[in-house]
Amino acid sequence: MTNFDTSSSRPTAFSLRGWNPALTWAGLAFLAMMIPTAWLALNDPRTIIGVSVWDKPLKFELSIAVYLLMAGWVFTRLPADWARTGWGRYTVWASIVPALFEIGYIVVRASRAEASHFNQTSVMATVMYAMMGVGALTLSSTALVQGIAVLRNPDTVGDSPVFRAALGWGLVLTFLLGASMGGYMSAQTGHWVGGAHNDAAGLPLLGWSTTGGDLRPPHFLGIHASQIIPVATLVIIRLFGKQAGLITGLFVAGYITLTLGVFVQALMGLPLIAL
Repeated sequence: MTNFDTSSSRPTAFSLRGWNPALTWAGLAFLAMMIPTAWLALNDPRTIIGVSVWDKPLKFELSIAVYLLMAGWVFTRLPADWARTGWGRYTVWASIVPALFEIGYIVVRASRAEASHFNQTSVMATVMYAMMGVGALTLSSTALVQGIAVLRNPDTVGDSPVFRAALGWGLVLTFLLGASMGGYMSAQTGHWVGGAHNDAAGLPLLGWSTTGGDLRPPHFLGIHASQIIPVATLVIIRLFGKQAGLITGLFVAGYITLTLGVFVQALMGLPLIAL
């Protein structure tokens, strides 16, 4: 079993020492859930909007696992005692509880070959969908909390100032872009804008529409900014050295522009990639 060290010494970027144990084990549990879900996807012939009833649970398990593991790792870039503060405890439980609720509800609906999202066929379905929205907002708010903490603790993060800023702003943008895109999408009747309301002919693996606008790509870019921006920054630092700060700033600006541009493209009824 992995030992999680909570000492104040800064762990290296890829060491498990200092990771928040609750978030880390929760993330690993969601990864493990993908095994039986993938088996069901391969063996259950039932479909919803043209794809396996287990397609959505599988994607959400992966997405939430990555989110929780990232949040668990961010604790290594903060003061050791931050985990014991109110905001630290909020980050842990406001991530895990909504994640469990969302996955649980999605799996239950999938087992009944019923849609979990945009399902307002009954009062219960409408209430549960609204609760999922509240849970998703709560979950994404933890990225904002961690992002502000990283940006406000420059002397306690064992990274270069460029990477620290990229990590902090990546987390903040996950909330600002991801939550706003997700909120807009959840207020619609579906994730399509024009085109065929069927995911069967969507992009391989992702399922995004190839015939009309799809609100999922900008939401994906927004909600995963906390992973994409820091990873890209590590590459930029390695390649550009002293110019890394400027290049990273341009990359972040470009990432925001790309996300908003993909969102506008979807609103115009145009697919991200037409096939």
